[in-house]
Amino acid sequence: MKKTMVVSALAIIALLSFACKKDGVKQALANAIAAEEGAVASGPQNYGYVVRLNASFCIFASDDTGSETDKVKWAASMPLGDRVTVGETRKLTYESDGTVYDFIEVRRDDGSDGFAFAAQVAAGGQLAVVVDEKANLFKSPKAVDVTGTLVSPKTVVVYYPETESGGFVEIKGYDYAIRQGGYVRLSSLSRKNSDIQSSIMLQTAVPLGNTGAEKIKKDALLEMALLEYPDSAFYTEILTLVNPNAASVIQTEPVPVRLSYMIVNDDNVNVRSVPDTVAGRVIDSLYEGDEVRVTEQTVAESVIDGERAHWYHLSAPVDGWVFGAFLDFTVNQ
Repeated sequence: MKKTMVVSALAIIALLSFACKKDGVKQALANAIAAEEGAVASGPQNYGYVVRLNASFCIFASDDTGSETDKVKWAASMPLGDRVTVGETRKLTYESDGTVYDFIEVRRDDGSDGFAFAAQVAAGGQLAVVVDEKANLFKSPKAVDVTGTLVSPKTVVVYYPETESGGFVEIKGYDYAIRQGGYVRLSSLSRKNSDIQSSIMLQTAVPLGNTGAEKIKKDALLEMALLEYPDSAFYTEILTLVNPNAASVIQTEPVPVRLSYMIVNDDNVNVRSVPDTVAGRVIDSLYEGDEVRVTEQTVAESVIDGERAHWYHLSAPVDGWVFGAFLDFTVNQ
């Protein structure tokens, strides 16, 4: 009886091993053995997120022999932020250029199995988006380990809550500087769904053309982002793309505050021509204790060096814009 069971088990293993290589489904053998033993596969699935716009989903172009010479070919694109089940990382040959790359096994929500370039998927963690205009990258969760590299705003990343230390957290993404991991200040990230999704829609829309079907898709994405995520950190930027004439209105809407005077709380505070650290030309400086008159503010807040605030338009002692983190309210009138 035992001999018969052993032979039967070996036959099943051989057949399933062939099926795994034929179909590229590596979990088939383990799941079938568990079922044969009356067990139910359990435990959390490994997962990851697509961190590149229009990431490549590939399938086998030749039989799976377990060698790096096995070829895979492009089959579809995966959207930025897509959640996938991930498996092993292995070396495979990309058919279109004949180069060997690191690929990671992925399963999409529709149940399709294939491979993604390992650099285009970050395993584990949670999605976030960079909202700080000066999000420095650090080698470790220490301020002294700053690399001098800035992670661009709107960059969708995966962050790992368990690595948080001293206000820093590890991130991974598609950008070369953070593929292998690095740290940013937690305050440089937004974990709000509205910020993440609107950034994804914005990045998806921007590369599209301005004629024909691409124009229709582009407009639909931007208008949907405005409609669904009005509290997004990128609302102003999206609105400006939809209606370029809205920029001046956005930047100069009257301040919805009771007090019109504020006090500068730091030295060498830049006053800029427009409320932007890149486009705004520095026209003057203010010092701690200076009293300023405020006439307007931006509708949307900006995040600079981890500080979130509006920009304020001053009429005295100089006409220009100052980032709100450097201003405090005063009761003087």
